[in-house]
Amino acid sequence: MGIFDFLKKNKREPENNEVEIRILEKPDFKEIDIEKLKEYYNWKLNYGERKMTLDINFETESTNQSELNQIIEFVNKIPDFDIQNQNYIMLDFEKDASEVTNYLNFYLDELYESELAQIINLKNRKKSKKILLMEKLNLIRVRIYPQYSYFGTFDYSIDIDGEPCNQLLVVNINKDGTLDHITWES
Repeated sequence: MGIFDFLKKNKREPENNEVEIRILEKPDFKEIDIEKLKEYYNWKLNYGERKMTLDINFETESTNQSELNQIIEFVNKIPDFDIQNQNYIMLDFEKDASEVTNYLNFYLDELYESELAQIINLKNRKKSKKILLMEKLNLIRVRIYPQYSYFGTFDYSIDIDGEPCNQLLVVNINKDGTLDHITWES
């Protein structure tokens, strides 16, 4: 075997950085009577291979078709916002003082190695435990607040024993998808 054959054989393949676009099942908005709103609407929807919850929370007793259309448009963009939010999460993680880092440290501090090993591959030396945990974040709920200063709240969690943990990394965004803030809730 020549040197070029050796290099071809041992050539490292680039990591797959393609982002999976998940399909979101659309809720039935027919139950929303814009003349007589309920405070709270809730749907359990398929999102890719997982389930997620969608909530719409109104502060008023009525709305107009234009506002409902904005909500529908926002819901249709949830898969795109999810990808965008993951970028916001990464940017926050890279800061010195980071809500994302605090959230991930919670898991590293509170879980036994055996519990952590059920979530991430502890033998992976190419990525830190924090990065591996961050990659396990799943969108579990989107809450829409048409009358708030921010429009959408995206709740992310890490599964423990096959169920989302009650510790949430929350990304709040405006109607256009710009970041309002990231917080940690339980």
